[in-house]
Amino acid sequence: MNDYQTRVTRLQAAMQAQGVALTLLAGTDQMRYLSGWREGGHERFVGLFVPAQGETAFVVPAMNAPQARLTPLGTKQVHGWADENGWHSDAQALFAQYGIGAGAQVLVDDELLSVHLLGLQSLFPNVRFAPAGDLMATLRQVKTAGEIASLDEAARLIDEVFEEVLLELREGVTELEISDCVLAAIKRKGSAPSFSPLICFGANCALPHHHTGNARLQIGDTVIIDIGCLSDNYASDITRTVSFGTPRDPDADKVYEIVHRAHWAARNHAKPGVSCESVDGAARSIITAEGYGEAFVHRTGHGIGLSTHEPPYIVSGNGLALEEGMCFSVEPGIYLSGRFGVRIENIVTVMAEGVRSVNVDASATLRVLNP
Repeated sequence: MNDYQTRVTRLQAAMQAQGVALTLLAGTDQMRYLSGWREGGHERFVGLFVPAQGETAFVVPAMNAPQARLTPLGTKQVHGWADENGWHSDAQALFAQYGIGAGAQVLVDDELLSVHLLGLQSLFPNVRFAPAGDLMATLRQVKTAGEIASLDEAARLIDEVFEEVLLELREGVTELEISDCVLAAIKRKGSAPSFSPLICFGANCALPHHHTGNARLQIGDTVIIDIGCLSDNYASDITRTVSFGTPRDPDADKVYEIVHRAHWAARNHAKPGVSCESVDGAARSIITAEGYGEAFVHRTGHGIGLSTHEPPYIVSGNGLALEEGMCFSVEPGIYLSGRFGVRIENIVTVMAEGVRSVNVDASATLRVLNP
């Protein structure tokens, strides 16, 4: 039994314990986790059917059937549907094969297209459909040694990329040009990006999810670089804040120091048994005490693995206790509209006594680059 077959067996045991008849995963990282393969399908239906007992089955566009037959999971049932016929009859056949009747509970991928869920609900009006996310999280959020090794390697690569890209910062360069430099550096290392590079200059740093654009770098600008890459399909994700020349805003050094302290407060607090929300609170309390609470507008962190964002989420209201083997980001930030922003992000792994950063640590003071 390989790793993927073991994962399916674990899922089926959890389904049986919860009275779930079937789990249907779309062409997402959930599918990759169980089978070693994923296919987005664009608008077409792609599904991995996992019954509580019995053999898994793929329902995929006919053009993808050969790939589905070769997955590490070794699924023997592969239904390739033709564009002119659609997927509905294959789904009906599998529901009948698995004995999915009225009142049965079926979990569906949280990222399944709504048009496909509506189609399933029309075909099976008496079945109870619910999200699969919570159950899948119980399988995925504690990483194995092999998964952690892949995360470590992805982190090593992106740390190197960051240092290389700093050398490309020069007066007049655009955010998009630096984004291209990031992508080129990742490609040179034989990797691929885990998300589109987020590059922010000056006042754009005050937008946590700024869309990288044509802003040109000026002396005195704060610069945020938020980037990630892949190793064996496992993601990295770091954010660093630097200044291009002496910072224009007189509060930049102070705000950076506050965010750095908040980052370390969260890391020092995190260990097995403490709640995700208390880790968020450890960072947030530092920033709030300094009078910037309203400028910290997002959660402190997110889990990471095959997906760049996955459980556990380090956020107020999440009472989930940390466990050894969980991996997540620590990324507090302060964003001052029209001025600048600061975010510091490392990925950490929960160990027996605390957490270990997989990334090189950010500078304790705002790093000033020579123009």
